[in-house]
Amino acid sequence: MSFVFRLVREDEGLPPAIVFEDSASPGLVPVWEEVGVYDALYNSDGALARDISRKIAFGLDRVSEDASLVKLLPPNVSLGEAVRFLENVNRACMTHGAAWVETR
Repeated sequence: MSFVFRLVREDEGLPPAIVFEDSASPGLVPVWEEVGVYDALYNSDGALARDISRKIAFGLDRVSEDASLVKLLPPNVSLGEAVRFLENVNRACMTHGAAWVETR
């Protein structure tokens, strides 16, 4: 089962809307723990995107620069998937800083 990360925003008078959603393999958990983004991804329900964006950006830098992280992955998961996912989450957190995090 995939991990789903969402950003939800509520504008004046409108119902809450999902402004970003992406998913990643649970096989990436060891990488998330190693680069320090596990809590920002999995334990941030209700937090504002702007409050976790710095951690996500730092983790993205580490994943992008440290090829040795590949040893933490199961055979069917690539480091490229980790980079892609964190790039998307980082961009969304910067764009939708006032949105709150929802995880599934």
